[in-house]
Amino acid sequence: MGLLDFFTKTNTLFFPGCTTYHKNKEGLELYKLIFAKLGIKLLELEKNQCSGIELLEAGYEQEARKQARKNLSIFQENDIKSIITTDPKCYKIFTQDYKEFLPDLNIEVINIWQLILNQLRKKHHLIKNKPMEIITFHDSCYLGRHSNIYDEPRKILEALGYQIEELDNNKEDCFCCGSCGNLPFTNPELANKIAKEKISQVKRIGIKKMIVTSFDNYNLLKKNSENSGVEILELSDVIAKSLDIQKIIYEEEIEGEEKILAETRANMRLKEELKDEDYYDESY
Repeated sequence: MGLLDFFTKTNTLFFPGCTTYHKNKEGLELYKLIFAKLGIKLLELEKNQCSGIELLEAGYEQEARKQARKNLSIFQENDIKSIITTDPKCYKIFTQDYKEFLPDLNIEVINIWQLILNQLRKKHHLIKNKPMEIITFHDSCYLGRHSNIYDEPRKILEALGYQIEELDNNKEDCFCCGSCGNLPFTNPELANKIAKEKISQVKRIGIKKMIVTSFDNYNLLKKNSENSGVEILELSDVIAKSLDIQKIIYEEEIEGEEKILAETRANMRLKEELKDEDYYDESY
C-alpha cells in the first residue's frame, strides 16, 4: 500500500476515516489545508482503509479484528510510527479496541485536537479572523464519554475568538445527537428524532450556531436542522475561516432526489469497502 506525502518526510499517517473520505471530501481537503497552514506534517494512504469501527459496532467483531490486523500490516510496511485521525470514532477504536486486538501494536495515536491547539498557540499570528460571537458546542460521544476529550476543542474555539454558551446537558452529560452506533443505518427514524431533539436543546438556550467535531454528527444534525434557525458547523469550517483558508467546492450544492442519490452512492461505496474479501479470508 503506497503513501502520498503531501508535506515532507514524516512517519505520521493521516487516517481520515470512512465518513470523511467517502461522504465529506470537502472537509477532508479542508483539514489537509489546515494541517499545511499549521505546519503539521503528515502522510496519507493512496487508498482509504476502514478502521473497523463500523464492523465492530454492527456486531462483526472477528471481521473488525481482521481489519485491524490488515491495517497493522499496512502501517508496518510503510514504517508508520504515529497516527492522526480527525474522526472521533476512529480515534476511539485506535486508542482502545486496537490495544486489545493488537497487543504488539507500537504506534502512537496523536490527539489531533491538542496538537491543533498547540499549533494555534505557537502560531497565533496565523489567526486572521476572530468572529467574537457566541456559539454552543456538541460533545461527540466517541470523543467525550469514550475518550474523555472535552477541553481541547473548546480551547480551540476560544483561541479563535468564540464564546461558548454551554448546553444544559454538556460534557459527560451531553445528549447524544443520534449518529453513534450505526443508528442512522439501522434505525434512521429514531436517529432523526434524536437529532431534532438536539437541535431543540440548542434553540432552548437561544443560540443559533453549534460546532461539532465529527462529520457523522455534522451530517445528521445538518440534515435535521433545516428551517430550524440553527446553523451546524464542523470544527474544520471555523478553523479554516479564522486562518483565512478558502473551502474547496468540488460540486454544486444538490438538493432533493439528487441529494438522496448522492448520499446513497456514498453509502454504497462505504458498504463495498466493507465487503472486501479480506474481511472474510480465514487465513488472514
